[in-house]
Amino acid sequence: MEREELSGVVKSIADRKLVEKYLEELRLLNEIMKSIYSVITRDDIDRDTLEQYIKSINTAKEEIELLKKDVLEYISKTSPTLYHREDWLRIATKIYNATDKAGGVIYRLEYILNKEWQIPTFIRQRLANLTDNVIKIINEFANAMRNMILGEKVYEKFKAIDMLEKEADQEYRSIIFTVLESNIATSSMFLLLNIAEMLEDISDIIAMARDDMHIILLNMP
Repeated sequence: MEREELSGVVKSIADRKLVEKYLEELRLLNEIMKSIYSVITRDDIDRDTLEQYIKSINTAKEEIELLKKDVLEYISKTSPTLYHREDWLRIATKIYNATDKAGGVIYRLEYILNKEWQIPTFIRQRLANLTDNVIKIINEFANAMRNMILGEKVYEKFKAIDMLEKEADQEYRSIIFTVLESNIATSSMFLLLNIAEMLEDISDIIAMARDDMHIILLNMP
């Protein structure tokens, strides 16, 4: 099969329902990332607004947790009719791990803001760029999954994910040096580096889930 022709239709009803559940998880994950982006880019955010964002994020995380349980139960019940069970399980785990990383990001941002530590504008902008990149990666991964249902080509989506993941890696490296060279307290520096690392981890996790999807497509009946 030529890479440019990589496409396939999810024929199994069990597989299609599973994809639909994953798409809902990805939608919620993207909502979390958009809230994180808003918190990063707003330098005048007050405590009430921050709490609203955190409440929204926690609600989305709880929904993803329920969806994860639903997915695992569904895979267990439909395993005889489910193609590529192990690959689907790996994707489920990766989506949840990405969500967990996103929760870690907002937890650290909340700590910094509650301490009223200032994030320099140039660092804030770089973190915003990295977050925006992660949002785009999640969108492309979700689009690739939709194309699996529609039977449309997904290779261009895979290429977009690969390109965005490389950009995220470059942005992460730039952030490291920017933070280390900035005149901020060590405690703040540590948390900002941690936030950048978690954001980059999310891009890596989704890129690895793309590999699992690739395997499913290559072996699709």
